[in-house]
Amino acid sequence: MVPEMADAPTYAQMIQEMQSYRGADEANMSFSLEDIEKYRAGNLPWTHPNTDWFDAGLANYSRNSSHNFSVSGGGESVNYYGALGTQSDGGIYTNSANSFNRYNLTANVDVKVNEYLDVGINIIASQENRMFPTRGAGTVFAHLIRGYPTETAIWPNGLPGPDVERGDQPLVISSFEPGYDDDKRYRSNNTLSANLKVPGVEGLTLSSFYAYDIYFKQRKLFERPFMLYHLDEGGYLAAGNTGSEDGSAFLTGILSGQAPEPRLRDFFDNTITNTFNFKVNYDKTFNEVHNISTFVSYENSEYTGQGIEAFRRYFVSDKLPYLFAGGDAEKDNDGWIDIDARVNYFGRFSYNYKETYLFQFSFRRDGSLRFSEESGRWGNFPGVLAGWNISNEEFWKDNIGFIDFLKVKASWGKMGNDLVNPFQYLTSYEFGQGTVFGSGRNYATGLNLSGTPNPFITWEVANVYNAGFESNFLNGKMSLDAEFFYERRNNILVQRSASVPNYTGISLPDENFGIVDNKGFEVILGYNDQKPNFSYGINGNLSFARNSVVEFDEPERNVPWQVQTGYPQGSALLYRSIGVFRDEEHVNSLPHVPGARPGDIIIEDYDDNGIINNDDRTLFNRTTNPEITYGVSFNFKYQNWELRGLVQGVGRAMRLMYTSLQGSSGNYFQYDAEGRWTPDNIDADKPRAFEREEEYWRLNFRTDYSYHNTSYARLKNLQLSYTIPTHLVEVIKVTNARLFITGQNLFLIHSGTEIMDPELGNLNSYPIMKVLSFGATVSF
Repeated sequence: MVPEMADAPTYAQMIQEMQSYRGADEANMSFSLEDIEKYRAGNLPWTHPNTDWFDAGLANYSRNSSHNFSVSGGGESVNYYGALGTQSDGGIYTNSANSFNRYNLTANVDVKVNEYLDVGINIIASQENRMFPTRGAGTVFAHLIRGYPTETAIWPNGLPGPDVERGDQPLVISSFEPGYDDDKRYRSNNTLSANLKVPGVEGLTLSSFYAYDIYFKQRKLFERPFMLYHLDEGGYLAAGNTGSEDGSAFLTGILSGQAPEPRLRDFFDNTITNTFNFKVNYDKTFNEVHNISTFVSYENSEYTGQGIEAFRRYFVSDKLPYLFAGGDAEKDNDGWIDIDARVNYFGRFSYNYKETYLFQFSFRRDGSLRFSEESGRWGNFPGVLAGWNISNEEFWKDNIGFIDFLKVKASWGKMGNDLVNPFQYLTSYEFGQGTVFGSGRNYATGLNLSGTPNPFITWEVANVYNAGFESNFLNGKMSLDAEFFYERRNNILVQRSASVPNYTGISLPDENFGIVDNKGFEVILGYNDQKPNFSYGINGNLSFARNSVVEFDEPERNVPWQVQTGYPQGSALLYRSIGVFRDEEHVNSLPHVPGARPGDIIIEDYDDNGIINNDDRTLFNRTTNPEITYGVSFNFKYQNWELRGLVQGVGRAMRLMYTSLQGSSGNYFQYDAEGRWTPDNIDADKPRAFEREEEYWRLNFRTDYSYHNTSYARLKNLQLSYTIPTHLVEVIKVTNARLFITGQNLFLIHSGTEIMDPELGNLNSYPIMKVLSFGATVSF
């Protein structure tokens, strides 16, 4: 699903309306009534095209493929497994510079040295070849949205039409014409493990592993100018043409793009991660009723990364995209280095009596290089869980037989987060403007203090409380699980904004004082049944989670309804829209922003004081993060046929939907074109044609009209498969053979917005692809 944009006659009509509202003379408008009719006729491609940029810029389909081959075998002492796989994905653009090719290898060998000792080695390696245009997907899609339907994407003779601005013609910048971004990535994850059953001590085992992971990246970004073609419309028409005749002779090529000449930037990055783990585990049952499982473990991990980049321009030719072929003027280079390390001590003790009374205690002591050794490096994180399998009790078995299984449980856990900007406890410096000194006029680079250190920062902490139950009914056919949770995150790193306001110009360090609460529930319900030739199952889950800010040093607000404490993180502070002004009388009858006119959005006078001002903004408790998520999976099997599917959805979320460059700087959404206010349609529920963000309700008095509900339900996966009967395949020495057809992201069942795919992060995101695949799995 991509945004539906206005066509050429609609866009031209809206621009004319917008300019008329501003008092423009018809002779000076961008489009005349005659122009609008010519766009509508659609028979003058050289002067009055009607371009659907998404249709022109996106292909109907792209080819994706994957292949996997695996072998396994062994005996009593040695077992092995190996697999090779490939994946190839094409781009969705019509002239696509996008491609993704991955090759992966998995190999592991497990050796039973004796009855006590097992050792193993596991290797996972991959190579990814990613090819992109020089401009990112966000830029391409932003200009597909902005593209004027009254401009040509590709001239009838096949040459590319003009850009929107700065060379960004989406059909060209998505291709190899401006160059390419060649990104190669190599990974090798290697693990050596051992497991020892301690002789003479039943249930006691020692295990350990060492992992050595390597990542290497080589990237080449090569840019060059390209040609776009503009029509000399005045000369074309003066020659007696009407718009349908060939205008190739009146096209002028203009060198365009972000790079005025060929230029190259090479990147080389590599990272190494070492991880060592040692674990002591003990499992034992005493007197057939007391079950104990416990372990203690130690783990450390070290990460180092480094990279360099080099830049040259003024290439003599774009046929040699290598650094040595570039000019010496303005060449540049840079580099980076990164380190990280953690040490973890953790363990768990679990006990149950007759599988009925359950108890578990866990504890972690984690140290992170991101915090200072003296103040905040170490954190202690315990947890407790208790459960009661009520269905094991005799009174339950005797009285409530239709519930086959019921376990209630509750837990508390303390967790830590160190995924914050590292080394904030150190005084930092940055390179800045230097100085010239000495008789030799030597230049020395300057060092400047960067920010204010806080030596006391430490782990962010979350205390999580859970309570719930698990159950089975009707001889195991139905299951119902439910869990309720409450989480309080404290020690969140935030800057104080009330203590020292922004207008002072003072930049304070992050401090551990933010507090956020999060609470909700999850319910899982399923029904599965088995018949002689038919089986089926339907399983659904529903979860709700809402967070609220408890403390972030909020400045004092003028009015209580703008206090963000108590609302979810990221809540939008907006004016409320309550309709569209019908006419001047309607405008004058209600409080309004100075300059409001018919067709503008009506803003609610929330404090009812007869004035629309900042105090009328209110907080909305929906954010871009959905509060509700749900899914339904199903499977039906009849003899050798099987159908599986998944429906996934979210609810209670909202997102800013509009871009700033609509009107004379970009196209309108068809959503806003349909049913908009005009002098002939004064009872509309959508505002009049607007120009960029000049209307008060587009920027300075932004309302909830600019936000849309992004709830959705989508058929995410559907697979139909057929297992070939054994007697048909065993003649060719095949154990099992299965044919399947799979569809992913097939269609939206529900969408809360008509503008964009609600599952996307924003309007300019690469679209979610509908994938149809055919395949077979064969076992020998």
